Formats: sequence, C-alpha cells, structure tokens
Amino acid sequence: MKLSSIFLLAITLVCAPIFQSHTFAQNGNQGGGQKQAGGKGMKGRKRGGQKGRGGEARNEKTATADHLPPGFQQLTKDEVKLLDSLCSRALEHIDGLQPRSKISLLSIANYFGSMTISADKIAVAEGDAEIETGPSETDIGFYILSRLSSKQRGELGKLVVSQRPDIAEYEQLHEQVLNLLRTFPEANPPQRAIERALADAAKAAGEKEIEIAIAQARVFADIAKSLTQEQQQFLLLVRSSPAAVNTSNESIAEVRAALAQHDLKDQGAIAILAYKAACYCTGTGAQNAASYLGKATGVFRGKSGGGREMQRTASFLNTLNLLQQQKLFQLLKSEARSLQTQASLRSQMIVLLDGLKAGKDFVERKARQAGGTSAQSEMRNIVFEANVFTQLQTSLTDTQRRFILQNIASARK
Repeated sequence: MKLSSIFLLAITLVCAPIFQSHTFAQNGNQGGGQKQAGGKGMKGRKRGGQKGRGGEARNEKTATADHLPPGFQQLTKDEVKLLDSLCSRALEHIDGLQPRSKISLLSIANYFGSMTISADKIAVAEGDAEIETGPSETDIGFYILSRLSSKQRGELGKLVVSQRPDIAEYEQLHEQVLNLLRTFPEANPPQRAIERALADAAKAAGEKEIEIAIAQARVFADIAKSLTQEQQQFLLLVRSSPAAVNTSNESIAEVRAALAQHDLKDQGAIAILAYKAACYCTGTGAQNAASYLGKATGVFRGKSGGGREMQRTASFLNTLNLLQQQKLFQLLKSEARSLQTQASLRSQMIVLLDGLKAGKDFVERKARQAGGTSAQSEMRNIVFEANVFTQLQTSLTDTQRRFILQNIASARK
C-alpha cells in the first residue's frame, strides 16, 4: 500500500477532532490593572474523584473552565490544559526566561502509542498541588522485562547500544533548535534568516527521529513474532491495567540483576524500550495512534500543565485587558488546530510502522521526509507563537508588566 494511502486510512481511523471551537465572549473582563484571579473553586473543591490522603482527589475528566475569565469559560477540558501550557510559555517570554529542553528517552521516537496510565493514576490534592501516584513507564518496562526471555531482553539491549550515536545526534539537533529559539526574540541576523535556520534544524531533527523509530519498530516487530501465547496474554493484561503493576515485585529485582552488565542509564533505556515494545505488540496501529492523541503538545515543547498552573493562568488572564485576552484566545484556537494536525501526522506514522508486524512494504525515505515535514510544520507554529508573545509583551502597560513580574511570573520559579 502506498504511503499516501496509509496516511489517509490513518486519518479516517483515528483522527477525530480533539478540540471544539467557541467564540470568545465579548463581555469578558475589561480589566488590565492589578486585578488578581479570584481562584473560584480552586481549593477544597469537589471534582468527582476519589478521596486520598491529602484531601479530595481530582478527576481530570470533570475539570471545568469556570475559574477563568468569562471569555474562556466555554473551553473544553483539553483546551484548558493547552491554555495552561500556552500561558506558561507566555509568562516565560515576558520574564525573559530561556526555552527549556524537556526531552526524554520516552519522548524520543514516540511513535508507538501508550498505555492509559493517566486514567488509572490517582491525583491527590494537597493544598493547591497535585501528587500523582502509580507506576512510571520505566517501572512498567522493568515489569515487562521480567516476563521476556533472555533472548528478547538481549535484542532490546543490543538496540540501546546500536542507537547511542543516533540518539546523541538527535539530542544535539534538538538542542540546536532550542538554541536558535533562544536567539529568536532579538534575532541578529534578521528574523527571516533565523526562521530558515529553525526550519532546517527542525527538519533534520524530524528525519533523525523517524530513523530512530524505524529501527526500533523493526526490533519490536521481531519480538512480536517471537512472543509465546502466555507472554501475549501477560502483555495484554499489563496494558489493560498498568496502574496495577507492583513496583516492589521480586521479579523486577531479578530482572535488574539480570541486566547488571549494563550501566544504570542503559538499564532504564532498555526498560523504556520494553514499554514501547509492549504498546506496539498489544495494539493495532489505529489503537496505538488513538492512545497517543492529546498526550503532548509537540516534539519541541513539553506537556501542558495543571494544578498550580491553573491558578497562574487565571491570574495572568485577569491581569490582561479584553484585547490582550482576545489575542491569546485566538492563539489558543490556532494552537488547538495545529496540535490536532501534529497528532494526526504522528498517528499516521504510528499506523505505518505498525505494518512492519505484518511484513508490509515500508519506504524509509518517504517516512523520513514525512518526519521532517511534520517537524517543520510544528516549528512554523512555534515561530508564530513567539511573534504573538512579542506583540503581547509590547502591548503591556507598565502597571501590568510590574504586576505580572512581581506576582505571577516570579511565583513560577
């Protein structure tokens, strides 16, 4: 099947709209002085979750936007999370903070879906902070390794070693992108030259990430073929209830001992690959693509916030006047659309890589090109965002800027 045909099939299967569009309420906050967010219902509020040690647990599925200014109160749960992330980056821009790298081994070549950990974890409210309990992807990976054969574990170990140069190169390309973004607000040479350099660096990083993902998928496909029926049932059970994994299980200690010839960093990397492999082996391409949607805001940006970030978002928005709020609202809707596009592109590649399990033809050159194109598209959105932040920053009054720096941005450090 041609690459384009598979991409269209993936869109049909998994790319339902994530965000809904709402018109910004014109009767929103007309402020612009030092009005702080009222924090309506931010503490001690029941959200339909289970009770935990520190108070009432929050169920993220029932999160609302009623703590936000009127123009933002019709946002969906996903849009509220995206708004938290957006306002966090806006505050960093106003405060002059540099973009931070949030890359991890789990996020590199994230083309294999995920288990529904977030739905199984319990977030316990202690004051206005959130503490998540439950096993990490690495913990789950070690538990999975305990049921793989020594040969299967060995294949993952070889993959970690063989990919060290590619991972290192990808990390360098990723850092190059961040370094260019750090120079963007005061671009010299001119901004267009920086934009071209960013597009080139993003394209190279996207292509390298796909190369890493293809190598991993080939090993995962071989492991999938070698799984016994008992192993398959075990992996399906873990996937259905990842939060039930007992991290103090003796088998985890035993597998760590079996991996003692590797250093600690490589042991963690092998566990992460085991987690990815389990996702790949236990789901169809469509299922794994659906499990990815909404998990992150992009390759070059971290995940959206929550907890205290919600309060800072409300405080920040209530400091702005209506026109400034509208500018952020319009940017939010643009980001929602671009995030949907990025998730769709990544979902298409997840489906494509899944075909290796059935021995389907795979054109690596076209796949790498698709990865580069996707990364360039994301970078264009980041550049657009930076320009909007700059416009917002220059529109702030001295009173607004002083209040934001002293009462909101400083609280994030």
